[in-house]
Amino acid sequence: MATIKLILRKERINKAGEAPLYLRIIKDRKPLYTSMNIKLAPKFWNDDKQEVKSSYKGSGRLNAFLKDRLSKAHNKYMDMATSSNTVRTKDIKEEIIGKSSPLFLDYAFNYIKGYKTKDNSRTFKRFRTALNKLKAYLNGRHFTLEDMTILFLREYEQHLRDKYGNGVNTINTDLKSFRRILNQAVDEELFPYEKNPFLRYKLPWKQTKKVFLTEDEIKLFEDYEIQSGYKRELHRDIFIFACYVGGLRISDICVLKWVNFDGTHITCSTIKTGSVVSIKVPTKGLEIINKYKAEGLGAEDYLFPVLDRDADYPNGNLLKMAINSKNVYANKDLKFIAKKIGLTKNISFHTSRHTWATRALRKGMRIEYVSRLMGHASIRTTQIYAKIVNEDLDRAMGVFD
Repeated sequence: MATIKLILRKERINKAGEAPLYLRIIKDRKPLYTSMNIKLAPKFWNDDKQEVKSSYKGSGRLNAFLKDRLSKAHNKYMDMATSSNTVRTKDIKEEIIGKSSPLFLDYAFNYIKGYKTKDNSRTFKRFRTALNKLKAYLNGRHFTLEDMTILFLREYEQHLRDKYGNGVNTINTDLKSFRRILNQAVDEELFPYEKNPFLRYKLPWKQTKKVFLTEDEIKLFEDYEIQSGYKRELHRDIFIFACYVGGLRISDICVLKWVNFDGTHITCSTIKTGSVVSIKVPTKGLEIINKYKAEGLGAEDYLFPVLDRDADYPNGNLLKMAINSKNVYANKDLKFIAKKIGLTKNISFHTSRHTWATRALRKGMRIEYVSRLMGHASIRTTQIYAKIVNEDLDRAMGVFD
């Protein structure tokens, strides 16, 4: 006898706090799951009654659908069991949902809804952009998960070059989105693992050149005279601050508050990765902090007046939009200064991050310390900077030639 039940898989809860709903079939102690393509917050699911709670908007319509699917699943199994002595869980699943592979775009757009939250809006937009380009390319064509083959990926990669002029790394970003979607489909047993083309297809990638400043170039930035009180002075100062203090991203510097500074250390949770870093502030960093210390500032006031002190950012999206706007403004000022001091390098605020990393390694800091202070998830990311430093050392050895 098979057991057929609806299961909210709380172990797969997403960042929006929602878990996927599955139909679970157990026969001969072998469980098999099929996705219902529905995600719910656990508080809305009643497992005992096998239904969505009335507090969920549209619960009546959704429960009618689930009841119908559950009833059909039981009836299908009974029909199969009375006509055959050997019924496998796989047979039951195929009889209930059919053998056809889901349409890729339908599944993909439903999947990325889980990223449409205030904390993941950038991820959602990245997925959406990749899928919209694919949708335009398919032009209404019937395209299932199983149609995503190595041959298709090669053709589509060329299309992205020809149609959009996309570079190697932009194509990599789009295809990584497809890979993530297919991996999820494999997890949900909607797509066979062995048919996943990304097991054999090598994603294109080109290492970008990191732009960083030398010690002399940093000094030129520091010594460049700017009239006091101008935003350009602030942008220059926080840029130099990042060159000395762990290569902090502008997104993190913007939201630094006095509560994050204890007089010697900056401690904060980075916006991009959520990793907590604690950095001892060197003398130059302390000088810049003290420059912007004013009377009447409380623990919850910003360390640097980049964001408007009295502005209210009720959600993550508005805050990110404000930071992006300030970043554009800062980059414009930094390029202006670079031109004035005679630099031909393409300077942006992120240059400060590359500068700090290469300086730290040149000064003998261990690579694992650099990785930790930069909030890298893996030391492999930090090794890019070690390679830059090693190349500089190799060139320096040219004096012996």
